[in-house]
Amino acid sequence: MRAGYRALWGASPARPERIDEVAVHATADPEVIVVEQTVAGTLVPAGRPFAVPGLLVLRVRDGLLVHVRDYMDATAAAPPAARDQE
Repeated sequence: MRAGYRALWGASPARPERIDEVAVHATADPEVIVVEQTVAGTLVPAGRPFAVPGLLVLRVRDGLLVHVRDYMDATAAAPPAARDQE
């Protein structure tokens, strides 16, 4: 998991600096948890800060992650002028 995320973020102009937990939601399935989070960092080379809200759906079985869905609002990292055109 870590290597995969490292490779994805490494190929991006976004440099994450922290992940803020917003909320953790239990589900009816004891193997599944839902996490709301915000990834914050800097867009290079412009040096502009970003904060991208996201949602993780994790399935853990026998102490191991067996399934991950990662949903992010990528438009949140767009320059303000681009967001205003939506």
